[in-house]
Amino acid sequence: MDDFVNSDNLTQASIGFLMRNLETGKTVASYQPKICRNPASVTKLITTATAMELLSDTFRFHTDLEMSGEIKDSVLYGNLYIRGGGDPSLESYNNPVKNQFYEKIIDTIASLGIKRIQGSIIGDPSIFREDGAPMNWLVEDVGSSYSPTPSGLSAHDNLLSFVITSDTTGFSLSKVSPSTQLFKPKFELTQNKKMEPGWRFSKTDFSWQPTIRGNLPIGICQYFKTELSEPAMLIADSIRNRLIAKGIVVDSAATTTRWKPSDSDRKVLYSYRSAPLKDIIRLTNHKSINLYAENIFLILSRTKDSTATCTNWTSANVISKYWKNKGIDSNKIFQVDGSGMSMKNAISPQFLVDMLTYMYKDSKYSKSFIATLPTAGRSGTVASFMKETKLEGKAHIKSGSMERVQNFAGYINANNKWYAFSIMVSNFTGARAAVKKQISTLLNELIAKDNQLIKQP
Repeated sequence: MDDFVNSDNLTQASIGFLMRNLETGKTVASYQPKICRNPASVTKLITTATAMELLSDTFRFHTDLEMSGEIKDSVLYGNLYIRGGGDPSLESYNNPVKNQFYEKIIDTIASLGIKRIQGSIIGDPSIFREDGAPMNWLVEDVGSSYSPTPSGLSAHDNLLSFVITSDTTGFSLSKVSPSTQLFKPKFELTQNKKMEPGWRFSKTDFSWQPTIRGNLPIGICQYFKTELSEPAMLIADSIRNRLIAKGIVVDSAATTTRWKPSDSDRKVLYSYRSAPLKDIIRLTNHKSINLYAENIFLILSRTKDSTATCTNWTSANVISKYWKNKGIDSNKIFQVDGSGMSMKNAISPQFLVDMLTYMYKDSKYSKSFIATLPTAGRSGTVASFMKETKLEGKAHIKSGSMERVQNFAGYINANNKWYAFSIMVSNFTGARAAVKKQISTLLNELIAKDNQLIKQP
């Protein structure tokens, strides 16, 4: 441990570490374990563990098709609503199982014999407070392809991809996916061939007309990926277009409502259910999907009040209270989101190892939770970590990284003994790969040393 801390690239770094032998309960090694540091994506361990505890590993998100008004002579005199239940996996590119959400919705409407809708298709994401871009995230992260804004009615990972081509006639838009006519970007681009290509998006919340500024020389065909401005609108509009293609007339344009509904005359026609939570959490932790983590985090508000509008503040308090009731000191940590994107998060290795210990020894979802973590040297975001070492395939770990931050936390199963650990390194110098190799060496040597001591009489 001393060798690690005193490495040339870590002398100025903030380092926290704790490893516990889960069979004996004894500390193998520690270094400033109670000091809170930026956890980055290791935060997802707290979010997903708490969700499994409070919701169960078999919990399913639901998205409801609702109707207001009445059907008479094949005409619906009213509106159809798509009420979101916080499901982050609708039509998700990360989900290996093909979604049938749109097909199920359209088939249900058609089965009612509706030929015309004298109203609108309305997307309703009001289960979450819809404030636009998260206030606790860095401006450079907001709206990016890895951190789209969460929504109570999400789809397609809340992402939009498209291609812009630059030629002598100007700029043209093509290959928009998911397909939509809503997206109408404004180009403020130059075609200076002496300048390197470069661009930046700017938009207001819920706007379908972002401005793209920068330089795109003639002959360049550039692929972009950004967040969906309003997933609920995309879903409503997509369903409207599908109904029209099926011969069902819809009189009004699609729209959304971002406020908790006050009308009580809606009738549920169909409820689309997600995969079990354990499967969604596995994708969250294996691929470190920020949107999934944020939606899981927000839905925890409903465990306090089943009718409440979900907010970050309420969910953070739910998490803190839960672990405090389990005897883990949650008053000395700070969590403001579910994914770890916020720089305001601050977690200690002590808390993480205490939580991991509980999940291993006391949780009825122990096996389900551990199975959601990627395996070092084999899968997910740690597929290359500890590869070709004695711990390859024996550690179930969540990684977390930001600029000058490298963290790992999870379990190691070696020599028929289980360990929980957390290591947090902030403000290292040099290459990230070097730090990861040093951490790998540290973990391997500590496990070897602990096993050696246990064998001694």
